Amino acid sequence: MEKNDIGNRKHHLIDTEFAARELRKLGAEEMKYLQEVMNGETLSNYISEHSLTRRFEEAFAKKTGTKKAMAKSSAMTALAEAVSVSGAGPGFEIICDPIVHFGGLAALFFNAVPRFADIKRDTYNMDPDSLLANITPLTKAVIVTHMWGQSAEIDTIRDICKEKKIFLIEDCAHCIGSTWKGKHVGGFGDLGVFSFQEFKQLSTGDGGMTVTNNDELFDKMRGAWWFSGESPRFVYLNYRMNEVTAAVGLAQLEKVDTILKGTYNKTLEILNKAIEGCGWIKPRAVPKEAGMSGYWWSCTWDGDKHGLSYEKFKQIEQDLGIGLRFGFNFFPAQDFPIFRESTAYRTHPDCPTRCPLYTNKSNYRYTWGLTPVTEDIMPRLITVNLIFLSIPAAEEMAGLIREAIKRMEK
Repeated sequence: MEKNDIGNRKHHLIDTEFAARELRKLGAEEMKYLQEVMNGETLSNYISEHSLTRRFEEAFAKKTGTKKAMAKSSAMTALAEAVSVSGAGPGFEIICDPIVHFGGLAALFFNAVPRFADIKRDTYNMDPDSLLANITPLTKAVIVTHMWGQSAEIDTIRDICKEKKIFLIEDCAHCIGSTWKGKHVGGFGDLGVFSFQEFKQLSTGDGGMTVTNNDELFDKMRGAWWFSGESPRFVYLNYRMNEVTAAVGLAQLEKVDTILKGTYNKTLEILNKAIEGCGWIKPRAVPKEAGMSGYWWSCTWDGDKHGLSYEKFKQIEQDLGIGLRFGFNFFPAQDFPIFRESTAYRTHPDCPTRCPLYTNKSNYRYTWGLTPVTEDIMPRLITVNLIFLSIPAAEEMAGLIREAIKRMEK
């Protein structure tokens, strides 16, 4: 590409087919395990020692350094099951992150009240101080999200939950390979939940995994759907993974470290270098304790403090065809109508925040100002999903970002 042609690139560098074709290298390994399933007698096997699902679970537990793992149909179903087994329900509160809405939805699924703790300005992860400030006598569980491949301050959050006797669920949907102080995330809390959805580092199309170091919890969850004539021990649905999905997952797990180190972590580093020295685009802070796993690249627009126009920067980005995403969701989870307007239960619009069983009379409402840091940061987030980005595309994107910065500073 000629130097004077840099501004004529109108297409994005994001290739949605690239991930499956090149990065994940779907091929011989997956076919080997899929053929094993096809040669077997069943497509759903969670009992036999020859089960691909069992082998995937055992390998995943080893990868994450946890005692037990249980394969699920998706991370969202795993999150809902985690809420159910926590004992949360009508009248109880679950503290969640406001930068994503999945924890809040899992709480609503069991008619618990989501409370939203604020995030830290530099890491975009849950602020332990805000978590502590949101705990009430009705707090039954905490769902902490390790956002975009980077661990929250999970040991501090774990210690708070232990002291307060609160059930801790780690949402590790973005975090295969992510660590805190050298330990893989997922095993700090009571339960950890991972996602294998199409756009994650390890993909089976759809699917998830619950991990735990608690044998009693594992037996309770496994026994819930292992029907032997006994009564279920908690409310659940059959969220099992099938053998076909497990076959792909087992093959992907064997190569995920190569995928992370060979591409995602490298593209993350390339884009980070593109904004080095720019005083008005702030890179995401990575604590020394956090072992990052490439998933989304993120930074924060801070140009207003330097007399620069955000809208002008967006226009330059569009002219260059870079492919950046501005604002993420633009507003925090509590501003979604399903929370703010209590639309989850059409026949009982007062649930769960004004449910008769909910005795918190502090008039907790989902209003603007509830999470001021999140509300300030979200419109100014600039992100790229690394799952679709090759190393050459990342290098080209980095060059375009540098060109956009140069044009802004003219």
